[in-house]
Formats: sequence, structure tokens, C-alpha cells
Amino acid sequence: MTLLARLQRRLPSAEALRTHPRLQRFGQHLDCPQLWQLDRRSATRACVVGLFCAWLPLPCQMLLATLGAIVLRAHLPLTLGLVWLNNPFTMLPMFYGAYRVGAWLLPGEPAPFSFALSWEWLAQSLGSVGPGLLLGCLLLGGVSALLGAALVAWCWPAAKPAEHQ
Repeated sequence: MTLLARLQRRLPSAEALRTHPRLQRFGQHLDCPQLWQLDRRSATRACVVGLFCAWLPLPCQMLLATLGAIVLRAHLPLTLGLVWLNNPFTMLPMFYGAYRVGAWLLPGEPAPFSFALSWEWLAQSLGSVGPGLLLGCLLLGGVSALLGAALVAWCWPAAKPAEHQ
């Protein structure tokens, strides 16, 4: 079985995505055939959108990724599969790493903080943690998107030109 076939087996089906309650709001935009056709171009675009959105510290990553896939005509199942790299197991290390990168890049000393998983902590800490987190997320999202696109372009076999008769 080829790598492409294995990848397609692991991605969510078109029917599952079309009937997903949060994605139904996109309606007829999900009928675009380019969203479901997996080729080098759509996979590269899916990496850009999916990996960038995976780093966004927002609760609506999936909706933003779907919108990005529709606009850029990226393969939607791959786009959403890549967004799901950010999940409950990876979220804290990703965002903590993004905060550390962003805080390192910003002038001044990063404010020490202790983490608590609560809305109260988030509301109180957003002013001190927010700028570093946002900068780190945008930077790491952009780097991940570019590296993912480069990896697809490098690994995906190029189409052979048609022979002239």
C-alpha cells in the first residue's frame, strides 16, 4: 500500500466532514471538488493552512482552517487532520513552547507565572502572557506551515510531463 493510500485511509471522510455540525454552516462551499481531491498542490496548501491554524490559541481553529481551505482550495480532510495535531495532549507543551519563544523575542524579562487550568487564571494572566504567547504562536505557526509545505513539495513525486507525439 502506498504512502498516499495510507494517508487517505487515516483522514476523515468527505461525508463525515460535510455532516459535521460545526462545518455544516459552510453549506455549498463544501461542494467544491478541489477540497476533496488530494494532489501535490492541495496537500501543500493543506499543510500551510492546517499547520498554521494548529498553532492558533483560539477555540475555533477548525472553523478557521475550514475557511482557509475553502479560500485556498486546500484538501479539507488533510487540513483538519493537521489542525488536530493540537489536541488535549499536545496543547500545553505547544503553547508553553510558543510562549517561551515569544517571550524570548520580546524586549524585557518575561514575567514569571504559575499555570492554573481555569478561566480565572486565563483572564488574570492574559495581559502578561498574551503578547509572548501570540508572537510565539504566529511565528511557530508560520515556520511550521512553511516547513510542512516544503516537505510536501520535496516528498511528493512530481507529475511527469506528457510526451509529445
